[in-house]
Amino acid sequence: MPVPGQSTWRSLLPQDTLRRLQLSILLSSLGIVVITAGLPVYLSEIGASGLELGGVFAVGALTTALPRPLIGRALDLYGRRRFLIVGIIIVAVSMVFYGMARDIGMLFLASTAQGFGTGTMLLSAYAMTADLTLRSGRGGSFGSTEQSQYRGGLYGGALAVPVLFLTGFDQAGNLRITPDAWSILFMIFAFGALAGLAIAVFGLGETYARAPETGEPVSHEADKIDRQLYVLMAIVALTSASSAGIAPFILKFIQDHITQNLVLLGLAYLPASLVWGFMPSRMGLIADRFGRKLPIAVGLTMSGLFSAVIPFLTTIVPLALFAMIEALCYSAAVPAEQAFVADMTGGKRRGIGFGLYTLAQSTGRVIGPLVMGVLYDQFRAGPFVANAAILLLGSGLVLLMLRDPWRRRVPSVSGGK
Repeated sequence: MPVPGQSTWRSLLPQDTLRRLQLSILLSSLGIVVITAGLPVYLSEIGASGLELGGVFAVGALTTALPRPLIGRALDLYGRRRFLIVGIIIVAVSMVFYGMARDIGMLFLASTAQGFGTGTMLLSAYAMTADLTLRSGRGGSFGSTEQSQYRGGLYGGALAVPVLFLTGFDQAGNLRITPDAWSILFMIFAFGALAGLAIAVFGLGETYARAPETGEPVSHEADKIDRQLYVLMAIVALTSASSAGIAPFILKFIQDHITQNLVLLGLAYLPASLVWGFMPSRMGLIADRFGRKLPIAVGLTMSGLFSAVIPFLTTIVPLALFAMIEALCYSAAVPAEQAFVADMTGGKRRGIGFGLYTLAQSTGRVIGPLVMGVLYDQFRAGPFVANAAILLLGSGLVLLMLRDPWRRRVPSVSGGK
């Protein structure tokens, strides 16, 4: 029995397959910005504590982390496409749960489903991107895949603006994230995920079987994982715990100390959102030209410096500037990390390689919000100072402990850009 989309897939070049994959991810990721930026505000509206705020983010990271190695191994045994489809379905369901949420319990359920679905979807997408690209083009290709997720979130944030202005004013005339506005937004995001699902089902085929066509035959690659990947995992777990730990509290800190105006908050993060929506595909090329280590180290350093200045900010303008610079550096660092993982794993071990890498990321994201939540309740500036120190340490570890795989062998052509 033919697989849906198989005949279409057979006629596509790797570049075209990659573009369809990225469009599917974009449509399935419309809710990311609203979840990241709006959920802390919505939780404040319902009276959640700092620990509860950290817990909602942590439970999503937990359900992302635990199954990653198993799913990664399954990608190597059964292919990538079916897990991409399952992940998108769960994302769509989680958007419905978010839309229905009126208390902390329902938000925990929504975050659990969204963490598992997004994790499965992105893990599959990373493996598919690696299947479709050669080493010399991986930085740019992973940048494009990562960019599709954030561009989807940017479009979702743009959709949120008219919805909030139409339905987000309370009885006193203040602009809030009201339950009605929250529900409307997440119903829109659920339909977006269903559109992404349609592309995955009818427009994409199995990339694992196609890997030899990229010029980098699976059977000719080492059927093992380079030990350097485990060093990267340790660094990623440490820095992810720190960065994810402060993410829910940046907006809360700004609301407590700078402004509670949602319009000003949105404008402050607009430049950074535009960077994430349009620059990773370009900044990822840095890893293809200058190696993987440099972008990672610079990204961690700039993020640490941004974290260090947050407690001293008193106006929106410097916040917007620092957030934009951090986003620009990280838009080069994240594709470099992902290209590093692809370099360290052969085709037959690529799924488990990305599973281990994303496990390290997600484990950090489980621990970080809980620890930083307790710290924030005790000392408002504490999480930001601690994060700065940890990220600067991580930058040093990257430079001192990692060997750059890009310098070992760089083919002269790319199948993915």
